[in-house]
Amino acid sequence: MMGIMMDAFGWSAEQFWKATPHEAWALIEARQEANKRAQS
Repeated sequence: MMGIMMDAFGWSAEQFWKATPHEAWALIEARQEANKRAQS
């Protein structure tokens, strides 16, 4: 999970460890929705 957040979203290790699971999943879900709209 840490690698995904660092690579796909540009997070630092510090940002990853300070984030809550909710924040991480919310970011992933927001990216998924943006990708769906971009493909439409």
